[in-house]
Amino acid sequence: MALVDPSISGVLRAVLIAYAAFSAYAIRLFAVQEYGRIIHEFDPWFNFRATQYLADNGWKKFTTWFDHMSWYPLGRPVGSTIYPGMQVTAVTLWKVINLFTPISLNDTCVFFPAWFGGAATVLTAMLTHECSGSAWGGVVAALIMAVIPAHTMRSIAGGYDNESLAVTAMVLTFYMWARSNRNEKSWPLGAAAGLCYVYMVAAWGGYTFVLNMVGLHAASLVALRHYTDALRKAYSLFWIVGTLGAIQFPVVGLQPIKSAEQIGPMFVCFGLNVIGYGEMLIRKQKLQGDRKKAWQLRIRVYTGAATIASAICAALAPTGWFGPLSVRVRGLFIKHTQTGNPLVDSVAEHQPGTADAYERYLHGSMFTTAPIGFLFAVAHFFAHVNPQSLFLPLYACVAYYFANRMVRLIIFLGPIAASLCGIAVGYAVDDLHKICKKYAVRYLEGKSILFHVDEEKKKADEPPAKISNTKMKKKHSNNNMSSSSPEAKSKDSFVNDPRRALSKIYHSNVSVLFRLTLLCLGLAKFATNWPSFMNYSHDMAQGMSMPSVMFKGQLQDGRVILVRDYMDAYEWVRENTPEDARVMAWWDYGYQITGIANRTSIADGNTWNHEHIANLARTLTAPEDEAYDVIRHLADYVLVWTGGGSDDMAKSPHLFRIGASIGQKGGTVDMMEIQRKFGVDRQGRPSPMMANSLLFKLVSFQGGVSEDHFEEVFTSKYRKVRIYKVVDVDMESRKWLEDPNNRVCDPPGSWQCPGRYPPALKKYPRLIKPAYPAEREKMAAENAKKRKGRGKLEL
Repeated sequence: MALVDPSISGVLRAVLIAYAAFSAYAIRLFAVQEYGRIIHEFDPWFNFRATQYLADNGWKKFTTWFDHMSWYPLGRPVGSTIYPGMQVTAVTLWKVINLFTPISLNDTCVFFPAWFGGAATVLTAMLTHECSGSAWGGVVAALIMAVIPAHTMRSIAGGYDNESLAVTAMVLTFYMWARSNRNEKSWPLGAAAGLCYVYMVAAWGGYTFVLNMVGLHAASLVALRHYTDALRKAYSLFWIVGTLGAIQFPVVGLQPIKSAEQIGPMFVCFGLNVIGYGEMLIRKQKLQGDRKKAWQLRIRVYTGAATIASAICAALAPTGWFGPLSVRVRGLFIKHTQTGNPLVDSVAEHQPGTADAYERYLHGSMFTTAPIGFLFAVAHFFAHVNPQSLFLPLYACVAYYFANRMVRLIIFLGPIAASLCGIAVGYAVDDLHKICKKYAVRYLEGKSILFHVDEEKKKADEPPAKISNTKMKKKHSNNNMSSSSPEAKSKDSFVNDPRRALSKIYHSNVSVLFRLTLLCLGLAKFATNWPSFMNYSHDMAQGMSMPSVMFKGQLQDGRVILVRDYMDAYEWVRENTPEDARVMAWWDYGYQITGIANRTSIADGNTWNHEHIANLARTLTAPEDEAYDVIRHLADYVLVWTGGGSDDMAKSPHLFRIGASIGQKGGTVDMMEIQRKFGVDRQGRPSPMMANSLLFKLVSFQGGVSEDHFEEVFTSKYRKVRIYKVVDVDMESRKWLEDPNNRVCDPPGSWQCPGRYPPALKKYPRLIKPAYPAEREKMAAENAKKRKGRGKLEL
């Protein structure tokens, strides 16, 4: 049954899918209705700033953009550290829409997540239908995907983040891959799946999940003895096209054939083609009828290929060709806070998933319905032997594991939870429709309502209607022939042909009545849970719509107010400081400083240089006198979040741990030890080390910094943000940092020219460690001497 067609039911399904897409769009607009057309959170502000740069300067300059306003004084090579898919898509949409109606780039970026939320909803319906064969399952999946919090959590209007596009690109890739496995003639669509994967690579660093998911599916089909030449061709096209496209992005480079988390799919491609070569030799030598010789040939081919692959790996391994697992990926397999990188451990989104998180983002009704759909999907695969039917069960297992390891990855569960729930309801509706239709036909024909065993026996002898694998069709035909022989009839029918026996039981009168009862009860239960799920999803969407730069609060007298402290602070910086002002703050706020205030920040969420962030952490948590000696060489202002909640005091133990671990000989320091040294007791009293730190004095209204060091110039209305001006900024260091000759271009003459710390900071080795290897510093000094020498000759 097609997902949509000209029939009445097909048109109804099309209307419901369109309604689901509209619902997906509408539920994501709470933020716009409450707070206006504003960018949210932290990362989206960088994404918007990058989009603005692309729109103003074009693709060529964008790819060679070295941003000296971030990560001061080092800067950031944006062109080689960004996944540009979202920016390119947004600018393209902005230009196309302006052909028909005026729209600002800001509004395009604000509505961008809502638009792609609707697109992901439609694609989830297509994926569910393709993998299950149930058209109504696809419709139900779309209705769930439209509003499920696991999806809306990263696609609220204003939340202009990579995941808002990545989920759509991921589902599109999965759909095209499943579609390429539909039958033996659809393998060319593997190339289309590869192109969709390239788009996924451009959108988000989570592309490795998509790559490994497709590789796992192909490998699992081989392990379950469902290898076909069409599978080999489809996967080879997917991997080759996808890899050639992926390596075009500088942020990816050669990782698809080097990094530990991506070489698995490469070996799957190699293995499939080795199997294909062996099967080709068997056909060429006409050994299909001689099983022994055929397997001897296979073993020779497999052994030779394994030997060659092992030799290549052994030769490349000593050269460092194969990289280790990245820190974030390693965190998926070991305990949180033990990745070895305190910067990764400090991020709340990297904590393990919990039962409360699943209840929160999936809702109990969907979380309990999805396992039923999982069982139906597995049964469908073994009953119909469709290669694409195995994909969703595998996706469910892998996504659940990763979400269980890192709460941020619950976003992966949105599409699969919707699909599995859709399958559970869709199969129930389909089965109920078949049963009722048969009962009605028999009743109208004047026959007994109960089915006859001989009719169902005949049905059981028929091959499954949707076997797309020719090999499996032949196997089923052979089984039927053997089961009709006298010898087979004398044996236990279940042992001889379990599928036929199970089919006979499934279509028996008792089973039909039992299924009818369960289906009616199950669908009634789902229907009664649906209103609560919808209400909960809308409440969650409304709760997740706060932009973080402003929010609504309630005063003690019951009045609801709009707290704009953060926005007011950044606007004050933009309007009351010089354009070249440098603002020091913890890295969380760096994107907002550059995006809203349009001022230079010390660090931000890109976290590309851990040593630099550790230097910042040590400076902020050091005693005031020591910290001031460093800050006056790097910043003109210091901004801190105050007022409780997730302010800088709450984050300070993580700052201290990062500073005490990265760049230090002792390695990562245990968090419990940090909290004893640098924390507060149950009465809220700070430890001596914390009370003496600059951060405590800047944040806490109990303390206070010396007026000889810092002048408080701004405190927000509700005391959520405080800004200090640095007294007696070192102008010599400032001029040194402004001189382009003191930057090091790598390679010389290229666009990548990061800055360096001013020489004066060498006097503070306890706080400031080298941000680059010693070899790079030496190269920078030599290049500076050469440039000065050329300058003298010109004079």
